Amino acid sequence: MAQLKAGAEAPDFTLPAHTGENVTLSSYRGVKNVLLAFHPASFTGG
Repeated sequence: MAQLKAGAEAPDFTLPAHTGENVTLSSYRGVKNVLLAFHPASFTGG
C-alpha cells in the first residue's frame, strides 16, 4: 500500500454508513469537503 502525503487526494473507497447504506468517497468530490479521521484503537477497551 502506498503512503499518502499531506494534501494529496485520497484514493476512492466505499464503506458502510451507520444507516447501513454504502457511502463512496468520490460521490462527494466537488460537492462537499470531506475530513477523514482514523481511530485504530477505538472500541478496543485499551
